[in-house]
Amino acid sequence: MTSEDIQTNLRLPADLKERLKQAADASNRSMNAEVVARLEESFTGGAAPIDEHTLDLFAEKVGQVLDEREKKKRKS
Repeated sequence: MTSEDIQTNLRLPADLKERLKQAADASNRSMNAEVVARLEESFTGGAAPIDEHTLDLFAEKVGQVLDEREKKKRKS
């Protein structure tokens, strides 16, 4: 934190705070650094990083679609 940085109070729902804490831990950042990074990203229009759970769900769905395609090919 530099002398130009200001400190502010912020009210968050408990579940959002916990999700921020988990995200900060996963990216090896403090909660403050996580919040700052996410806010900065929202102003620059960058895509939010995808968490492991979302990637796992996506991979599972892709696998299901590919399996279905393979089954259809075998029937043809």
